[in-house]
Amino acid sequence: MSNAIRFLETMGSNAATGRLSAADYAAAVARIDAEETQQRALLARDHVALNGLLGGRTEMLFYVNTPSPDDHEANPDDDKDDDGVPDQEEPPYEKE
Repeated sequence: MSNAIRFLETMGSNAATGRLSAADYAAAVARIDAEETQQRALLARDHVALNGLLGGRTEMLFYVNTPSPDDHEANPDDDKDDDGVPDQEEPPYEKE
């Protein structure tokens, strides 16, 4: 993992780091072992440049695909294997 990413992870995990003065923040950035271009992007708080330097995604999509109630009714054999026999549940675990 990149030292710049570790730095951001550390900064994000501690609420007090959000209240650092500009000088304290610059000192923290100077202490990490990262490329100079990454340090400049961190100092400038330029997330676009840092993302590019670290090879991050420019776009990320997220969606949740939930079945509608009609989907289950339209396919009542969903709980059957290919042989047409309904799936059977495993018997409950019994202590010996």
